[in-house]
Amino acid sequence: MEFLDKCWFRISKFYRKWRKTSWVLCAILVLFILFNKPILRGAGQFLIKEMPLEKADAIFVLGGNIYDRPLAAKQLYEDGWSDKIIPLGANYGMDQLVWNSGNEDKCIPDALLMQEFLELNNVPSEVIIPLPKGTSTKEESDAILKHSIENNYKTVIVVSDYFHLRRINNVFTAKFAAEGIKVILRGAKSSVYNEDTWWGSEQGLIMVNNEYIKLMYYTLKGY
Repeated sequence: MEFLDKCWFRISKFYRKWRKTSWVLCAILVLFILFNKPILRGAGQFLIKEMPLEKADAIFVLGGNIYDRPLAAKQLYEDGWSDKIIPLGANYGMDQLVWNSGNEDKCIPDALLMQEFLELNNVPSEVIIPLPKGTSTKEESDAILKHSIENNYKTVIVVSDYFHLRRINNVFTAKFAAEGIKVILRGAKSSVYNEDTWWGSEQGLIMVNNEYIKLMYYTLKGY
């Protein structure tokens, strides 16, 4: 009987703990169901760290998105925030700009793709200074810092997707400040998903999921 009493006591104790935990989990689930959109929107907004604009020596455009980012840079140039656009990126991808000419196998770096795209969108060629360097945000930050020091830039605008900005801030700001260079981060609106309702599309889900993973990875690496 003593053995059975001990067993029953342990079962009862476990049940009480499980019941409390289950109520907490149920409460969290109910709250998420009731407020899922504000919570999800907040998760996206946390990744955005845009900064006020001011006149800059150059507008740097990070590689990885050869349409939305250069278009945002074009608007900044036309609004008079800088007279130089410097697209980055050494990654090679299929040049979609030449598919209609029959050169389906042509591959060129992101920096040159964006140069071509900007020129097709009426940005003067003398404004564009392609810098085909960097295969990651960290490498691109190093290339931009080196270029900025060599050209005595004091203020630079860096353009990327809105959801990249917090990670970019972590990578760029401190080491640029150490060299006396101010970094202004600006976001490019996505053409494939809405930043306010990113969970409503596959591309948005992939973007936010990947960005949180990269944010944690970069934090652990100390970038």
